[in-house]
Amino acid sequence: MAKLIVVCGATGQVGGSVAHRMLKEGWRVRAITRNVNGDAAKALAKQGAELTTADFDDEASLTKAFEGANVIFALTSQFWEHLMTLGQQGAGEKEYAQLLTIARVANQTPSLEHFVLHTLASGEKLAGPEYVCPHWDYKDKAADEIKRSMPDLAAKTTFLWIGWFVSNMWTLLRPMEVPGTYGGHIWLVPGAASTPMYMTDVATNVGVFVHHLLAKPHLSLPAKYVSVHTDILPYGEALKAWSAVSGKRAEYIEISDEVCEGLMGVFGKELASQLRMNEKAGGDWGRPYGKDFVTGEELGIPASELLNLRQSLEANKEKL
Repeated sequence: MAKLIVVCGATGQVGGSVAHRMLKEGWRVRAITRNVNGDAAKALAKQGAELTTADFDDEASLTKAFEGANVIFALTSQFWEHLMTLGQQGAGEKEYAQLLTIARVANQTPSLEHFVLHTLASGEKLAGPEYVCPHWDYKDKAADEIKRSMPDLAAKTTFLWIGWFVSNMWTLLRPMEVPGTYGGHIWLVPGAASTPMYMTDVATNVGVFVHHLLAKPHLSLPAKYVSVHTDILPYGEALKAWSAVSGKRAEYIEISDEVCEGLMGVFGKELASQLRMNEKAGGDWGRPYGKDFVTGEELGIPASELLNLRQSLEANKEKL
């Protein structure tokens, strides 16, 4: 019988990438989703996925959802969902608590062979204590706690980092057209144009990475950190690529952290903390993690299976 992977958030960008790829690879997929009657859930079911629901605050519901799993792919979207109401620290603490709840239940799942947990690097480790970025640091804090208090689970765990979503360039953070400029656009960013960022096409690349790390577990275990990215590019270069593909004129405008927060509220404050941290860190996410940091090249992932920044923009040209 095919092995079973349980995918948290299976109808979102990240979990959906994993669910669709593992179905393609012939795995049994149990998809955790809030709405089993939604279009995305129905599409997964049509491809053969088993649909279920679970509450990340409720260990009993997770125990049932994880039953029989050989692999669990876990993440939580709680930071962004609670940011506006709980603030940066409160949202971070909420996500941290849920990641550990998921981990405790995974640790009690007898059939589990591999636990893949979406985390991120620590801003504090990369750039210093004044550069803490809550939606990064609380994830890394959860990884540290798993290694400290659940060593048996850590031995089965790969911590998966996902680079800056290229889809941001046609969704939340798309360049804005300026009236009266005959089609000119601006990109307002709380960071220098030279700030390097790890970038990835989530819909394609996350599933590819998970497939390959599960096929060669010795390369990502125990407790290794795998970064899903194809490009490490300055933000200014990303905008040039957007402009070239879309055919639209665009200018990069660096704004202060205060202006970003004024425009976007606490979301802008969190965005600024991420960009300033990366500006300070200088583009080397793996440095504080040493030999435990693993790249796609080390996993043997062919570039032909991935979409880089330019290819991702081309594939979504009509959305730009």
